[in-house]
Amino acid sequence: MQGEVAMDYRMLLRGWRVAVVGLVTVTLLISWPLSPGATAGVRTPSATAVGNTYGGLSAQGQPLFVDMNSTRRRVVRTVMTLELTCTSGTEFWFVDRYTDMSVTRAGKFRLSFGPFTERNDDGTTTDFQGRIAGQLNDAKTRVSGVWRVVLTDHDGAGAVTDTCDSGLVAWRAKQ
Repeated sequence: MQGEVAMDYRMLLRGWRVAVVGLVTVTLLISWPLSPGATAGVRTPSATAVGNTYGGLSAQGQPLFVDMNSTRRRVVRTVMTLELTCTSGTEFWFVDRYTDMSVTRAGKFRLSFGPFTERNDDGTTTDFQGRIAGQLNDAKTRVSGVWRVVLTDHDGAGAVTDTCDSGLVAWRAKQ
């Protein structure tokens, strides 16, 4: 009888631990974009109008969001996590974000960057480049597009040591 009580207590304690860990994880996921550290050094665009935020998933199964202004003629901000696969065999997740993109009357937007070079402390360099393209549907209730990020590592002499690419990742989001 005493063994059963101890087992029940351990199961109850384990259940509480799982619940607390789950609650903390959800809280962090929700509050991270709102925390001061998440936007340190980043100029935050103006707030979006109510009803102009779209959320969805990428073809890699990662969440993304697109915030637009009240006229839906400007993407205020969009953020997505992409999985990059490297020629060295390494895979990792990379958070990419774009802000302040104009939207055409046809509901299309696109932006690209790079390559821009970041000098690392060990004398190596990394080139970053990426692009996004998207389009609203006619009813302006859904947005879809493609996203890509490429990172290229160079040694001190400038020779390429590794290239990491997300590939062209399709995504969809809805209100």
